[in-house]
Amino acid sequence: MKKTLLFVALLGVCSVASAQLSTRENQDTRYKFGGRPVAGDYALVFGIGLGGDSLDFGPGSQSTSLAWNRLAKGNLLTFKKFIQDDVAVRAGIRLQRNARSIKGEVDSIPGQGGWSITEFEYKTATREYMLVPGIEKHFSSSNIFDVYVGGDLFLGLGRSKTVENYTSRVSVNTSETTRTTPYTIVGLGGVVGFNVFVLDLPIALGVEYGWGAFWQLGNRTKVEVTEAVGTNSVSYEYYEVGDDPNAFGGTNAQYSSVKQKFATMDTNGQVRLVANIYFN
Repeated sequence: MKKTLLFVALLGVCSVASAQLSTRENQDTRYKFGGRPVAGDYALVFGIGLGGDSLDFGPGSQSTSLAWNRLAKGNLLTFKKFIQDDVAVRAGIRLQRNARSIKGEVDSIPGQGGWSITEFEYKTATREYMLVPGIEKHFSSSNIFDVYVGGDLFLGLGRSKTVENYTSRVSVNTSETTRTTPYTIVGLGGVVGFNVFVLDLPIALGVEYGWGAFWQLGNRTKVEVTEAVGTNSVSYEYYEVGDDPNAFGGTNAQYSSVKQKFATMDTNGQVRLVANIYFN
């Protein structure tokens, strides 16, 4: 009797286990493609330049970094927002400034041959501000592949300034020299690009290339000089340009007035690999 009851109990356990196995579902291991952004989404943009990371007009011009954010010093911080499912606005920004100053009284103990100045003051500063607004129009609605065209406007302001002041021991002479070099950068860019979305992650990888035209205005140095001997002083000013091609005036020709501008235009001046990380 006991053996019969034990057999019936084992048979019941096996039937329950069999029922559980028959209703078991395997885990779905298929990957989805669904990371395409929609209106209201934002993106952090990172770009690795494949050429033309800096804008250099040639001798006498100011070289400017235009590389998108590749986590290197001087790159543009770039962001994007989708205002429609197929339209995105984007912007890059760069804020740069360096400065140094020295002000002191020169030791009265003569050195070799004697010191000729009693006071010295020096200041130097460089700055550059760049804003790059743009817009993109996307065409494909696929969750795998995305093609778009875009345009950018480049607006930049820069300036370098140096001040040197000397006070001499002889007849209480003073000399103050200020050198200021402002410049403006204006540019237009048109790009064609494509993105490939990575699985169902909010990430897209792609390439941008296109056409760009840039102008640099100004970039002339204004020199202001004030010299004094005792109570008598004289002030004057003039202009210089870097790498001056003036064969008669020399490399540091002094102009009463002068204008300078640079221009460059080419295709594929800004080719880059782009990574977008989307969020909302």
